[in-house]
Amino acid sequence: MVYSYQVVKFQTVSFVQGIHWSQSVGDKGILYKSIKDPYSKLIVQSPNGSKKLYRVPKDRTVVVTIDIVHFLGESA
Repeated sequence: MVYSYQVVKFQTVSFVQGIHWSQSVGDKGILYKSIKDPYSKLIVQSPNGSKKLYRVPKDRTVVVTIDIVHFLGESA
């Protein structure tokens, strides 16, 4: 499986299977860490209204700032 770094401008972010994420606050934004093996999922809705589902591998961190989400993952 190949994962690529994603920087996505978003309107809303939904963390699917919410129990598979840990959450903390860092100086760069809100940090979510994937804690499910082999991956957790998130849905990103862009400003134009389109939604996309992504898989994030275990032990990877998703950083959410004001309107940008940074993560290592792949489209589902």
